[in-house]
Amino acid sequence: MSRDLSSMRALRAVTALLAVMAGSAVAQPATTAPITLQGPGPYHRLTLPLSIHGRAAYADLRDLRVRNGAGHAVPYAWLRSEAATPRIASRNVPIFALPGVDASAASGDAALAFTVRPDGSLALEGKAASRKVTDAAQWLIDLSRVKGSLLQARFEIAPDARGLFAFHLEASDDLRRWRPVGGEEQLVRLSHGGQTIERLAVDLGNLRARFLRLRWSDPQHGVALTGVGIDSVQEVEPAAPLEWSASLKPERCAADYCDYLLPRGLPLQSLRIDLADINTLAQVAISGLSDPAPTSSAVQPRPVPLNPLYALRHRQRQPLQRSALADETPLVDTVVYRLAQAGGEARSPVLALDGAVHARLRLRTSGPMSVLGATPPTISVGAVPRTLVFLAQGAAPFSLAWRSAPEAAGSVEGAEPGAPLALSTLIPGYAADKPVAADGASVVLPLMSVAAAVAPAVQAQSAPMQASSRKWWLWGALGAGLLLLAGMAWSLFASLRKAREQAAGD
Repeated sequence: MSRDLSSMRALRAVTALLAVMAGSAVAQPATTAPITLQGPGPYHRLTLPLSIHGRAAYADLRDLRVRNGAGHAVPYAWLRSEAATPRIASRNVPIFALPGVDASAASGDAALAFTVRPDGSLALEGKAASRKVTDAAQWLIDLSRVKGSLLQARFEIAPDARGLFAFHLEASDDLRRWRPVGGEEQLVRLSHGGQTIERLAVDLGNLRARFLRLRWSDPQHGVALTGVGIDSVQEVEPAAPLEWSASLKPERCAADYCDYLLPRGLPLQSLRIDLADINTLAQVAISGLSDPAPTSSAVQPRPVPLNPLYALRHRQRQPLQRSALADETPLVDTVVYRLAQAGGEARSPVLALDGAVHARLRLRTSGPMSVLGATPPTISVGAVPRTLVFLAQGAAPFSLAWRSAPEAAGSVEGAEPGAPLALSTLIPGYAADKPVAADGASVVLPLMSVAAAVAPAVQAQSAPMQASSRKWWLWGALGAGLLLLAGMAWSLFASLRKAREQAAGD
């Protein structure tokens, strides 16, 4: 009797184990992070951390869901997906030469030698009108007639001016309170190895301000400005601030190029190339590499509009004559450099990219890779985080949920409820030319290792294969377990039948 009880316990244990294995074979785990609401709603705007691209099952974030306290998916839509096309404008703006801080203090009202017109623009008066621009330690740039966010400033200097001119920018709306804009920048015009290196444009990162002030880091090594042009953009839904990746080393290098594996799914807006060796200069071509897409996958739309700064600069570039592979998209041709100068070290500027998603970046030189130094350069990429708007339907707390692995082959894509809607469906009366009225929200993703946070494209490419192999392994184990279960059941029934026969014989 005790042996029969032991057999029945073992039978129940095997049955429970098989149930767990069967559940693992058909279900993929989901991961969540709590959402903190700000304001009464009912609509909330949530900007996602860039690291979500390395955790979600799909690079386009199609598996993201917003859930309420009951675990039900609530409606949401991607912001900026239907917004009106951004309007880009370029114009020259007034500039004014100003003395240094000490000189202003000594000359009494020299710093107040201009007035503000009724339209908000500035006008010179008194001694400031006759000031020599060659003596200017700082410059005031009047942006009062510029509409929208500031993309970049284009500085003009005398044709014969040569050198490296370091400066800092400050922004203000009232000429009284000033705030810094980035770190130290440089205007560069140099001759090196028979080439002229010129860098006279500075990114302004969608800044909004009425005035800029340029201060030379060393007034004795400044240069007279002959003009300033401003490129601006008017957007219904301004983009979130740019975020940067960690420094990336090349995945592999050949004779004339290096490939860099990128964080998965990022819409790339900016690229920084860091040369290891000083006094290095070379012409390079940057291209994006894409992994072959599965034949069954649909073409996904761009998650964000084309980078307007890239569109402005790309019109002036002449691509190198070369044959590109089918999966290689030429992006930028430029000169990268790191040069020691009397006024400091000149480094090539940040490059604007097209806002598309690439699996890798290829840095190709016009000669051998050794022209970039003994050590290949590292890169960092900048991307704009995506923002969604959701309806706070149901009771709190709300959470962000995503799948940790792609769905099994053969499943119906989009069958799971809670897929993103169009903004016009989510918000009745939505107009593409007006900003969305929504309160804020924030999310903090759970900690994970740095290697897992990067989640490069190669992991995404191998995920379906891994999921498929794991699925077949689980089904194989399930089949073996069923055979074991059948054998144990037959043994149990045989022992019970034998016991009954013995009891009947007695």
